[in-house]
Amino acid sequence: MNRNKDIEMARYLAGEMSVNEEIAFLDKAGSNRKQRSELRNMEKHWKYFDQHPSAESWNTGQAWNRLYHKLESEGLLEEQIGAVVPGRRVLLRIAAIVLLLLAVGIPSLYFGVIRDSITQLTRLADEGVNIVNLPDGSRVYLNKGSKITYQKAFNQDRAIELSGEAFFEVMSDPANPFTVHSGNVKVSVLGTSFNVKQLENSSQVEVYVKTGKVLVALEESDQSVTLEKEEFGVAKKDQLSSSVLEVPNYISWKTLDFKFVDTKLMDVLQKLEESYHVKIQTAALDLSEMRITTSYSEQSIDAILETIGTAFGMKVSHTNDAYILTK
Repeated sequence: MNRNKDIEMARYLAGEMSVNEEIAFLDKAGSNRKQRSELRNMEKHWKYFDQHPSAESWNTGQAWNRLYHKLESEGLLEEQIGAVVPGRRVLLRIAAIVLLLLAVGIPSLYFGVIRDSITQLTRLADEGVNIVNLPDGSRVYLNKGSKITYQKAFNQDRAIELSGEAFFEVMSDPANPFTVHSGNVKVSVLGTSFNVKQLENSSQVEVYVKTGKVLVALEESDQSVTLEKEEFGVAKKDQLSSSVLEVPNYISWKTLDFKFVDTKLMDVLQKLEESYHVKIQTAALDLSEMRITTSYSEQSIDAILETIGTAFGMKVSHTNDAYILTK
């Protein structure tokens, strides 16, 4: 291992760096998926050790003595540790981490691993649709309850982990393809707009292309399909299929544009609930014979329900939890 880097890494994990030192430390890092996995393994072992110190399994005193004499003989002690970390307790923690690096078999671990973990960003849409502007200029519309994870260093590895549903508007960068991982599916693009939806409690993933072209591939096989504008792909277990999208309101949760042609009113209200993330109660009404042909564009849910109420002779009221339609 690189001695200077290992010492800094140990001091970082031990929590003995100043804020400025941490910033400088993270600025040196790179990004690498394999090393990120190795770091998680190391952190797991360190967390267990830190919470369950055992003299039978760990001897930080011996570890420090070995490290101390090695650093002293190489002229690194005063420069790297002595001038920064004053207490023996701190030195023992650092020595224990260095020992851990060797014990868990990660001799090649370096700065990029730390940065991958620490600068990993997560965005969750817990209340309605959340708009996320990515470092490369791309934009993500997260549907309610959905989550994305990505690296803050987003220059070369433009990779997103998605759970739930999101609409992507991707900036073109041919040298650095944009990828979305969801379930067992990988979606690769250069510059386009598309929707990815991982169905709740299911392995099924749906991809709809609004503009441009995307490549949809199964992570654990050689199956792939290319989707172009207005095409729809479905990945279900180990199968991929594609077709032309025939559902007019598939991304209305993002656009708030709706088109209903001779549609059951109960289906219209369900789509409005999903898109505006509200509850619409109609328990006292019989909607089975009610149908409607209409369209809405970026209108508020209040305005839409008022027009529906007027069309069917209903009253619309609103509580903190729901909209209520009554005769």
